Amino acid sequence: MKKVFLLFLVLCASLATVGSVSAATTVPGGPFSSSFNIQNIGTDTASVMVEYYDATGAMVFTSSHMIEVDDVLSVYVPAVAGLVAGEYSIVISSDQPVAATSNFSDADSGASYSGFVEGAAEWFIPAVYDNYYAYFSEVYAQNVSDSAVDITLSIYAPGNSTPVWTNTKTAVPAKSSVNWPQKDLAELSTNVSYSAIVTATGNVVAMANIFGSGSVAAQLYSYNGFPAGAATFYAPALYNNYYGWNAALTIQNVSTSEASVTVDFSDGTTQYYTIPSNSSEAIYVPAVPAIAPGLLSAKVTSDNDIAVTVNISNAYNRAATYNGVSEATTTVNAPNVMKKYYGYSSSMTCQNLGAAATTMTVTYAGSAATETSPSIDPGNSWEIYLPAKVAIADGYNGSAVVVSDDAQPIACIVNSNMEDAPYNTQKMDQLFSYNGVNK
Repeated sequence: MKKVFLLFLVLCASLATVGSVSAATTVPGGPFSSSFNIQNIGTDTASVMVEYYDATGAMVFTSSHMIEVDDVLSVYVPAVAGLVAGEYSIVISSDQPVAATSNFSDADSGASYSGFVEGAAEWFIPAVYDNYYAYFSEVYAQNVSDSAVDITLSIYAPGNSTPVWTNTKTAVPAKSSVNWPQKDLAELSTNVSYSAIVTATGNVVAMANIFGSGSVAAQLYSYNGFPAGAATFYAPALYNNYYGWNAALTIQNVSTSEASVTVDFSDGTTQYYTIPSNSSEAIYVPAVPAIAPGLLSAKVTSDNDIAVTVNISNAYNRAATYNGVSEATTTVNAPNVMKKYYGYSSSMTCQNLGAAATTMTVTYAGSAATETSPSIDPGNSWEIYLPAKVAIADGYNGSAVVVSDDAQPIACIVNSNMEDAPYNTQKMDQLFSYNGVNK
């Protein structure tokens, strides 16, 4: 039996923006183009089928592929024959387990997110905005069940377990997508970080886009919703003026009771928060008292279930979001890493989530290059910067596998940035960030 891996592609507008599609994005700019990457994380050659659905739920194209073990298939959606400009989602089915990511971008902004393994009837969205210091958001949901469902978005203010805004999309066809823009909602206030919950009468997947305006107009963030919370989350890559990078944590209480939350940063700083049910707390890392500058990581624990996201950005409008990690294994897959590939290069930041020190070893598909970390203490992270790897050829575009050598659980975040000159000093958001996939 084939394992089905669901990947929800947000934007595939290749030639023009779309006015007739019900789920058309409200992100300014465009036209947007998408690419996606499928990594075979199984033990044998994968036979893969890709089905493309438009926003109405109609399947408009299929393709089949063979992917060798640990190798990656990269697809630039505007180059797919038979697709017109528009928004699509895809369903990937494979006889081997696979990992998948998607990027979407226009000339000066871009974002990345991971594929969904399965749908759920409820999704938690930690951060939604209507002019939160010049940031706005939209929430997407796709019906991944076999029949029409009703999908509801409820938005919650900090400290309030009752939604301030609710809207239901009724009879959403199977495989079709809908979205809710938060910009200009009268019920939402300026400079307030809200949270949201997506509920449905059947299985759906959900994600959010965040975009800037004014001086941060090019910034674009994207992240997956959470089908469930957990009492412990990890943030492998946090920045406090780290080569100009900074980060912010958002913690959503997804339980029905008040949550007492502790954030332990890798420099020894500890912060405590009380978060009401269905509310969220936004923490700008450079504003944490006495926190050390540089590359950091964190462990977030709570007496009730929470969900965690991390935003990262710099002064050149590079910006991205990744999800906090609640589960980990000793092997992490990175479906897309690059070294000076059309100006893009990647870094991987891997955190030791175990109780003992470990070394980590990274290998790259199609390359003999390997590298082993120094001993990494529990809670600390190791950063792998591909441009510094002489053994990897310039122009590399492939996948990677990171293994904990001492059987300690790990988690990895991958950032890919258009950083080669002259792009490195241009104000443009060509930064893509995603969670490594546990194996």
